[in-house]
Amino acid sequence: MKTVKNLLILFILLLLLCSSFQYKYMFVQEKPLDGFYLQTDKPDLKYFTWHRWFSDDFQSEMQKRIEDRVGFRNSLYRVRNQVDFSFFNIVNAKGFIAGENGYLYEEDYIHEYKGEYFIGTGALDKKMVRLKNVYDSLKARNIELVIVFEPGKASILPEFIPERFRPKQRTLSNYEYIRKKAGTLGLPFLDLNQYFLDLKDTAKYPLFHKYGMHWSLYGVSYTLDTLVKYMEKRCSTDLPDIHFTGIEFSETARSSDSDIGELMNIILPLPSTMAAYPKVSIEENPAKRNLSVLTIADSYYLNFATDLASTLFKENVYWYYNNRLYPYHNEVPPHWIDKSDLLGEYTKYNVILLMISEINMHYGFWNFADEAYLAFHPEVKDDYIYKIENDIRNERTWFQFIVKKARQQNCSLEDMIRRDAQYSFYSNYNNLKDKTESDSINFIIYNMESNQDWLATVSDKAAEQNVSLDSMKLSEAKYLYRQFKQKK
Repeated sequence: MKTVKNLLILFILLLLLCSSFQYKYMFVQEKPLDGFYLQTDKPDLKYFTWHRWFSDDFQSEMQKRIEDRVGFRNSLYRVRNQVDFSFFNIVNAKGFIAGENGYLYEEDYIHEYKGEYFIGTGALDKKMVRLKNVYDSLKARNIELVIVFEPGKASILPEFIPERFRPKQRTLSNYEYIRKKAGTLGLPFLDLNQYFLDLKDTAKYPLFHKYGMHWSLYGVSYTLDTLVKYMEKRCSTDLPDIHFTGIEFSETARSSDSDIGELMNIILPLPSTMAAYPKVSIEENPAKRNLSVLTIADSYYLNFATDLASTLFKENVYWYYNNRLYPYHNEVPPHWIDKSDLLGEYTKYNVILLMISEINMHYGFWNFADEAYLAFHPEVKDDYIYKIENDIRNERTWFQFIVKKARQQNCSLEDMIRRDAQYSFYSNYNNLKDKTESDSINFIIYNMESNQDWLATVSDKAAEQNVSLDSMKLSEAKYLYRQFKQKK
């Protein structure tokens, strides 16, 4: 028994020694972890200052640097992930979960599908009305705005959502409301989410792969043909013909068909599953490449941007999430879009192709509708509260914090976004530059709502005049603003 104990201690000491040698000499080349990781600096005592010591910054920073460079860290990380997945069906890649029957999901797909990310009718109405105005303004300049709703994995495959996430009752989603509003406004769009639902029972092969977060490469072939035909009809032109010359099968998922699988960073390969890869060729005909296209889209478009778009279009510029320029979008720092002359940028192209997937609907087109509308109407100035609301919707960590907060306080997400935007606006009011009249009126209203006696007086006044409280608050704030302006 003593011998076994000594051997076990010796084994542990050898492991620690090997880890130390690996850290120092890197005698084994480990496979890097997949995904995006910010590499910390090497441990260095030069980081020490008394201020950092007493604030605990030095200790926490050095701990992180040492942990990031533990010998065989990547291999140990994969072992931990493999154990969690194999025995407990837990995916340690942040934001991803294991569903039923071996399907993997990005969690945000499910929240969007269930309606938990619904940002509210008020915000969406404003954005959709503006988008219709942008569509008309571009049309007047002979520029087509082509809007495409990409599919979502949770919408197409809700039956494999894990039980704990499966909705007992869904509420209105951003996709459903945007789709309905576009129809009401007469704003044309191509709905590939509905197209995939229609194809689901007849498609021979999966439109979403088990291990992927995006549409499958098989689904992309359907999309390409449909999108080209739609653009030909909308733009009254003839684009290069697409030919499907065959199909190749594989039991190993390729490229984006296993993008979640790769992010899991496990040791053993995921179970084999049949995948289909159509062979596509595009007609080499420069005369038909007659469209200059600005594409504003999410990562779904990456499947087109690499090879296909350059063969189909005369020019294709891709604004990734409407803020970074492809193919430099993942550089550190990325190549940010120059938006100093948006109207000039838009009018360089024959087509603006706006593609958005269900998972990104809560971003509200990444501010495209607002930015383009203001570019066509420079006399309009958005107030700060609306700008902050957009910041909340477009900053993932902030947005998810607000979602959680709304759930805890049992209020709508729309109201919670508004409240936090108002609080941020009020807290920083004196430091804000170029404030508008609307900002000043909003500031008065916020103070009014924060003062119970004042609010009660305004409420009584509203009852006497038989008008809504909101109308009375606005009327009082405008009156006070005019009085203040007259005294200046």
